[in-house]
Amino acid sequence: FRNPPIPTGQKLKDVFKNFEKPPMWKKNVWELDTEISDNNGFQNEDLIVWMRTAALPSFRKLYRRVDHSIQGFNKGLPKGNYTLNINYNYPVTEFEGKKQMILSTTSILGGKNPFMGYAYIVVGCICLLLGFAFLIIHIKFGKREQVSWYWRGRRCTNTQNVQL
Repeated sequence: FRNPPIPTGQKLKDVFKNFEKPPMWKKNVWELDTEISDNNGFQNEDLIVWMRTAALPSFRKLYRRVDHSIQGFNKGLPKGNYTLNINYNYPVTEFEGKKQMILSTTSILGGKNPFMGYAYIVVGCICLLLGFAFLIIHIKFGKREQVSWYWRGRRCTNTQNVQL
């Protein structure tokens, strides 16, 4: 995700003048982050997360992370009451969707939805078992006489003499 090159003397707004704003957006793409100017346009982290395609119909998209290097957040969120304001910017009722706020932890292996990890392990084990089974079948019942390297240097004219 990169913004188009900005010519000298122009701003990001000028570069995006030919882009149409999606109907539900309250802000233009060059105004997504008012605090950090480098976090606007197609490089905006929230936009990148929002545009990422989900693999399953039920999914989670990361909104924020706790910066553990900041004083007071070394061990996560401190105990207390938190207020969360949610703006209904994108309607989900048309396709019977819903929005939720979930506080979760992540590990080195990813988030708290282990389905894809389990699926990869199961498919990998099935492939390993099938490969092993085909290897045994090949060793036990394979026709070694018909392998091309067996005839290297010889000329076989009568295939009826080959033991199968």
